[in-house]
Amino acid sequence: MNKQRPSLSAAALVFNALLLLAHRAASQGTECSRDKCILLTDCPSLADLLKNPTLENVRVLQKATCFINKRQPYVCCPAPATEPPKVSKESLLPQNCGLAGDRVVGGEDAPIGAYPWAAVLGYRSKGLPEIHFECGGSVINERYIMTAAHCVNDNILKVRNYELALIRLGEWDFSTEKDCANTSDGRQFCAPPVQDFDVEEVIEHPSYDNRTLFSDDIALIRLSRPINFLTSAGFVQPVCLPPAGFSLSAEARSQGAIVAGWGANEDGVKSARLQHLSVPFVEKKECIAAYTTTLVAEQICWGGEAGKDSCNGDSGGPLVIHSGLQREISMQIGIVSYGPTSCGLKGIPAIYTSVSHYRPWVEDTLRP
Repeated sequence: MNKQRPSLSAAALVFNALLLLAHRAASQGTECSRDKCILLTDCPSLADLLKNPTLENVRVLQKATCFINKRQPYVCCPAPATEPPKVSKESLLPQNCGLAGDRVVGGEDAPIGAYPWAAVLGYRSKGLPEIHFECGGSVINERYIMTAAHCVNDNILKVRNYELALIRLGEWDFSTEKDCANTSDGRQFCAPPVQDFDVEEVIEHPSYDNRTLFSDDIALIRLSRPINFLTSAGFVQPVCLPPAGFSLSAEARSQGAIVAGWGANEDGVKSARLQHLSVPFVEKKECIAAYTTTLVAEQICWGGEAGKDSCNGDSGGPLVIHSGLQREISMQIGIVSYGPTSCGLKGIPAIYTSVSHYRPWVEDTLRP
């Protein structure tokens, strides 16, 4: 998706002066890792200072400048302020989470019931009855779905003339009225009917897309009624979320992560049946080299293998790893955010929102 960036033409004189000041600042250096140093135009909180070019504001910009490339200043953009969760507030995230049936990773069709936290978002063109399933999400408790902010952003939906119509849980194959599969001994079993929920409230992260392309790409959807996990026979369950500050071990990185969704396949055709695949971890510096935009710390990269990728329609869906003594617990570490226009290009991984960075925001946003 092409995004327009703010123009600084109205502050040209100040901008030129800033370049000279920033050049001197660059020689001094500022404490900021390379992956957090982004174009000034991609950092609204600092770019806005140019509208009021006081000596103090110019000093702030000077101090924040990391380096200059082709007369374009790069700054250490401050992360948006996020209030910590209230200590007195009991967590509304379930302790029993991330449990599912047998899984087969690396194929195309996901086994029925393998990802009971997978949600799918249905949209309706205003004035028309037909539902289009265009984004994914994940069940995090009996009342909330977690997804990408760009799947629910008002401005994006208006461009497409869409409105979020429903959330569906327990889906596996859109082409069948009743989802059934054969067991290893040849017997057939069927999943309970899907559950459709109306949307009560959408909570988009307040800093979505403010720092760089699709930064803070996370949102919560409150369902109109609670999910009854008992009657779902295990086909609808919450996924586990990582603790704040969670860091992947070298072993976890080497094992890869799993992305599941109903997005487009290599032929560009939406899948009727839930798909899944394992994707490898990609270091941030390698990921930044593959994109023209800069990434922030809250964005992580996985994939980059030819023909294997999340794609259009997978947005908002979960990226999970398996943990526990027998790797029986699934923990969602990422949310599908964006990737190359042509999915599955070798050497160009997909970008995911890092869930652990937003655990405090999630817990403080949830309500009973």
